Parts: sequence; C-alpha cells; structure tokens
Amino acid sequence: MASAAPPSLPGLPLIGNLLDYRRDHVDVFWRGYARFGKLFSFRLGPRRAVVMLGPEHHRFFFSETDGILSVPEVYRFVVPMFGPVLNASEDAQVRAEQLALLQTAFQGRKMDGYVTAMRQEVLAWMDALGDEGQFPLWASFEALGARIATRALMGAELRQRIDEFMPLFRDLCNGMEFVLPPNLPLARFRRRDRARAQLVEMIRPVLAQRQADPDPPDDFLQALIGATRQRGGPLTDEALVGLALLTVFTGYIATAAQSCWGLIQLLQDPRYLASVVEEQRSVWGDDPEALDADALGRLERLAWGLKETIRLRPVMSHYARYNARDYELDGYQIPRGWLTIVCPAVSHRLPEVFSNPHAYDPERFGPQRAEDRRHPYSLIGFGGGFYRCPGSQFGMNEMKTALTLLLSRYTLELAGPDPQPDYEIGIVRPNPSFAIRYRRRAARPYPVTVGASERLGRCPVHAAERVAGTPAAN
Repeated sequence: MASAAPPSLPGLPLIGNLLDYRRDHVDVFWRGYARFGKLFSFRLGPRRAVVMLGPEHHRFFFSETDGILSVPEVYRFVVPMFGPVLNASEDAQVRAEQLALLQTAFQGRKMDGYVTAMRQEVLAWMDALGDEGQFPLWASFEALGARIATRALMGAELRQRIDEFMPLFRDLCNGMEFVLPPNLPLARFRRRDRARAQLVEMIRPVLAQRQADPDPPDDFLQALIGATRQRGGPLTDEALVGLALLTVFTGYIATAAQSCWGLIQLLQDPRYLASVVEEQRSVWGDDPEALDADALGRLERLAWGLKETIRLRPVMSHYARYNARDYELDGYQIPRGWLTIVCPAVSHRLPEVFSNPHAYDPERFGPQRAEDRRHPYSLIGFGGGFYRCPGSQFGMNEMKTALTLLLSRYTLELAGPDPQPDYEIGIVRPNPSFAIRYRRRAARPYPVTVGASERLGRCPVHAAERVAGTPAAN
C-alpha cells in the first residue's frame, strides 16, 4: 500500500513555489518534470498540488472528474464575475444541465450563422487596415475576437452597443483572481462588481424582448433561452446572463490567443504556409462569400497547422481539480484537499507521445501519421472527458476564418523575432507588443511571398522552449 507523498519541488518557507508560479507557471511544470518525471508535487502557499503528465495520467484526470476529483472548488474564482454557473456550480446536476445547454447552442446548422458573423467581422476589420502597414497582433485579434463573440454569442442587439459592452466586460474580466480572496477592498474588484451589475442591467431587457418575440433570431443567446424553456426553466435570467458571459469570455480570449500563435507559427514555416494558401485556392478560390462552414471543414492543412499550434502553444497551459478524497497513483498517496493538475504545455511535448516533439510539424496530424491517435488523451488543448470544451468547433472555425481571409488578402511577415509568452491574463498569449507587417496582394491569393519569416527560417525551438528546465530539441 502506498504511503509516501509524491516528490516535491523545493520552495520558499510558507509560500512554497507561489511566486515562481505567478511569474511563469509553465517553467515550474518543466522544472518538476526535469527533476522528477511525470508525477511530482509543489506548493502554492498553504495549498499543495500534484502534477501528472502524459496520456495515461490524463485518462485518470478526466475519468475521475466528479468522482475522486471535483471541479467547483477550483472554479470558485469565476463566481464573482459570472455567478455559480457551469463548473463553479456546487450541484453536479446543474453542471450537467448547463453543459447540455451549451452543447445544444453549438450544434447543427447554427454554425452556419456563426461563421457568417465571423466572416463579416473579419472582412470589416481588414477593410479598415487598408493596403499595407503594421498591426499589433494581440490587440488586433483580441478586439476582433471580442466583436465576433459579442455578435455571434450575445446577438446583434449587444453588438450594436459594443462600445458600451466591451469596457464593462473587460472590467469584469480584469477582476479575475486565482489566489487572493475575491472580496478584498481592491480597486479592480470594485470595478469588477460594478461592471457585473451594469452588464446584467444591459442584457436583461434583451432577454425580455427575446422572450416576447414570436420570431426571435436563431443565435446562441436564443438557443440558451429556447433550451431553458424546453427543459422546464433550469436557468434564472441572472444565471443565463452569467452563463452567456462566461462563454463569451472563454471563447473570445482563448481563441484570440490561439489565433495569434497559429499565425506566428505559420509565418515561421514558409513552406507549410505556401501549402495552406494553395489549399485555400483549391477549396474556395478567392471569393470571401464562398467561405462557409462547409468550406472551412475542407481546409485540412490549415486544421493540421492549428492543431499543431494547440499542441505546441496551448493557451490553457494546465487544468486543475480538487481532490475530494485520498487516492493512490503510481505508488504514491495523494491526500484529500490537494489539487490535481494536468499540464498540456508539457505533456504535449513528451517524446514518447509525439515524435521530435519540439518541432513545428503539422503533417504529424495527417492521415499517414495521425500521431494524436496513438494514445487516447494525448492532445488535451480543449480539455477532455465530460467537461471538454463544447465550443471547440466554434473556436476552430473562428481561427480558420480569421487566418484564411487574412492570408488570402495580404502577404504577411513577422515584425520582430520570436515573441515571448505572456501569462498576465491567465492564458498564454504572445507578448502584447508583438506586431505583424502586411501588404495587400496584387492578384490571386498565391504564390505566397514570404518576408521576415523566411529570413528567420524554420524555428523548431522557440524562445519559450529555452526557459530553464525545458528539454532541448533533438
């Protein structure tokens, strides 16, 4: 019978590894792996956590959620922003019902309407760019993602008021806090609480109008309202608003960051980029109106490229659960009350799972190799199991739409060297100062003209892989 706790990273008295975690949590996980292998522990102040890496541990993590492992204790940080909805709800049945609502809202032909909204927002943004120049990558994709999410997920009514909606929404999200008590008298917490109250008041009339309308729009918000009616009303108006706002947050900010990394890595590999642009032409030509959900589904090479970016640069670097009871694993005793963490940022680069794991190689996901199918739970960028992100296809289509239209109109180049990752907002984005240069194509969307990215050359080992404790590339 196991008796020993997992080996632990050394840390400071009382706070353990908390400061290192807040500065660069991915480096903490890499150091643990380099020292102890695929299972180790560390301290976050008074709380202890065990980190488990690799597909076999992912299976345990996702299979035991709502059993040995529990989610509400970990997601309490979202309650001040969105209320006790989805993973933050203490009631497992409520969590299941709300997840089913989201799945309904992203299914069927509704995706056609979402893609139309994505296409129109991307085209409007590009029209404002003009023929050539430079744009800040994160700020541009974050604003674009916000407009898409507001239009597709909250409806045309709130898209028309986006200049009012987004400042409040950002104040709401800037109140996110993983460690400190959420009711401290801090200015950002006061702004968060004011923003939440104002957003509820802004959205409540929209709900009332939708409920009274005999022919409402067929969009995400209406899907939640309709499903709520059909299921006997499991959501109050406040809970419905909280669930919708949470979906906007998780959708737009994570998708914006993943799109940034996807474009960066495509530009760093001019040969693969050329094949992506060639595929675009064969699938839908250069007519933006022909880019619909079906066409996006046929962009296989772009999908492989984005999948490879999700493997190498997962914007959700780790997932956590609360240990509802003691358990044994790999000969260790893991106590109740600890956190259990899986880390795609490290697990996606294990050499026994993916060949040459630090290299950008999208063709590993093609039918000839299909490396992600060798081991169940090897790729967990969208989570896994029952709580796998229900909006994953929405996110993939948004990334495909933005990159496809951008590449079809412009030749692009990186305006600087490989950007460093930034952890400030809870997801892993490129350094916010990083920029992209662009010039409008004179003719059809090919051949690809490669600028600074070609001079940089193919870069299988990026800056983030060279942090302390990260294994070198082969």
